[in-house]
Amino acid sequence: MRFFKLLFSSKKYNSPDVLGVYPEYMQVKALPERRYMKTARVLAIFIILNLACVIGLSGYFVYNADRVDVTIGNRNKAYLYTIDSSRKVLLPAEYAKVNMSAYKLYVEQILREYIKNRHEIIWDNTIMQWRWDRTGPVGNLSHGDNVYGPFQEEARLNFEASRSKGFVRDVHLYELTNVYGSTWEGVLDTFDMPIPDPFNPLCACSDNSKACIDCKAKNAFDRKRYRVIIRLDRRGIPNSANPLGYLVQSYHLLHLPIDEKETYWGVPTALKPDL
Repeated sequence: MRFFKLLFSSKKYNSPDVLGVYPEYMQVKALPERRYMKTARVLAIFIILNLACVIGLSGYFVYNADRVDVTIGNRNKAYLYTIDSSRKVLLPAEYAKVNMSAYKLYVEQILREYIKNRHEIIWDNTIMQWRWDRTGPVGNLSHGDNVYGPFQEEARLNFEASRSKGFVRDVHLYELTNVYGSTWEGVLDTFDMPIPDPFNPLCACSDNSKACIDCKAKNAFDRKRYRVIIRLDRRGIPNSANPLGYLVQSYHLLHLPIDEKETYWGVPTALKPDL
């Protein structure tokens, strides 16, 4: 306490000052501003030390800034995001390796086959009848009242249009993810192609590469993009065609615009590798 009192107390000078409303008589050594010289000196020393610390820390950070390795290759996890222009949302970028249970992968494979069998139209009437029949791959996974009933009329119209206009329909499912619980969401394109010629195919490709998709988009009569939302329910009877006993309780398609100059199936082209 004595130390603080010594620092912040005014210094008393033995001077013949006469102070009132206005100074009647003062000498230079007795100016009031000089009574707090010790406090002013302490504050000045504190400010100088503070500036010295700031300058020292700034120099340290500037010196080490270019020596810190912040490259993606040296991170444990890279949290990169892309913009889905169709939904105006941020999506995490795809990793080279993704941890997923074998069970979910199997369910995803079943749903991929279901979507392909539901929308693809080929020129073989026998295979088409087997696919879209009640005992076929589409009927085995579809709930009768909610999904398979409306699908029958949809399938009839698509089949009649295909045969009358002379086209087949090719399907490319770009992504299919488990959003939450038993709800899955994906993006697919349908290509209405001319009747295939096995000796002279329009696009000599069978993969999902960008070159193959661009070739089919160039030669297709019509191309449409959809976002598919599927809700599953495990109340079906397991059999050889449906080993897990799942049923598609709801199946919704939302039409999406296609803008190849901006994005490639909802992901910036520069960040999306070939499938």
